[in-house]
Amino acid sequence: MERIYKYKGFEIAVELEPVLETSGNVTLLQPRGFIAIVQIKMAGIDCPLVTPVRLMADRQQPFATEADALMAGFSAGQRVVDDTMTP
Repeated sequence: MERIYKYKGFEIAVELEPVLETSGNVTLLQPRGFIAIVQIKMAGIDCPLVTPVRLMADRQQPFATEADALMAGFSAGQRVVDDTMTP
């Protein structure tokens, strides 16, 4: 799943990577959580401005839900834009 948020002339793309749990050779169907991958671009330009960032929840655990991962990724993207890319 990927969501693109517009923020102050930038696009914050948050892509979710499911963390699958395996038991022997069998992969269970439900992911045990999600990792958020955040990319920041200028609106309308395909080239990312910074290296993509991979985010996890507390203690290097995956986010429990898709909503948690998406909101954490968007919040992190906002902080990067506010702290480094806008006057």
